[in-house]
Amino acid sequence: MASFYAAEVAASTQAYTLSEEESKHCIRVLRKKVGDSIELLNGKGTQLLCRITVDNPKKCSVEIIEVIEHHPESKTIHIAMAPTKNMDRVEWFLEKATELGLTHLTFLKCSNNERNSINLERLHKIAIAAMKQSKRYFLPEITDMQPFSNFIQAHPNGFIGHCYAGEKLRMKEMQNVAPFLIGPEGDFSEMEVDLAKKNGYKAVHLSDNRLRTETAALTAAFSLLNI
Repeated sequence: MASFYAAEVAASTQAYTLSEEESKHCIRVLRKKVGDSIELLNGKGTQLLCRITVDNPKKCSVEIIEVIEHHPESKTIHIAMAPTKNMDRVEWFLEKATELGLTHLTFLKCSNNERNSINLERLHKIAIAAMKQSKRYFLPEITDMQPFSNFIQAHPNGFIGHCYAGEKLRMKEMQNVAPFLIGPEGDFSEMEVDLAKKNGYKAVHLSDNRLRTETAALTAAFSLLNI
């Protein structure tokens, strides 16, 4: 069944008109007609099974047949990362991590950042598409850029991946789910690593090889999912 995003719908919704973008995709691209079944997802766990009542490519309307409420995953998978210079790589990470079950993504301002701004609207659309494609019911919460120090003070006791020598946990030794910090392409500064440790962060060995930022972030997300 084709899925469409509708942030405003809730369990009490009885009828709904899709956005112009979703209406166009439903009627012109997928060639849906009156009487066809589709589903609406609000990204917060509500799934509505619907029947098309108006097949207008700008204002497709539906009636709600059944409402299904899904409970969120018990794990909070929170990756806090410095964005890469090439945003295509961040977008790739977000797509794949959303498919796997990412719940939170925060962007960090670090000393070695090559990018200090992101397009939240575009990232939100990528997360929506990944949610629909993978048949998930919850969108990850995406938080705009914030200073590294602010984040670790607000979210102490997590994990950090970095390339400096020193004692590090193996991924199989991680025993709890907590925020995971992934640095910029030039790595975190030593001062940032020390500050993270003072706020309860433990260094984790992600690979014997040097990973790209987005690969490290996906590896960290997968590790948290498997605790």
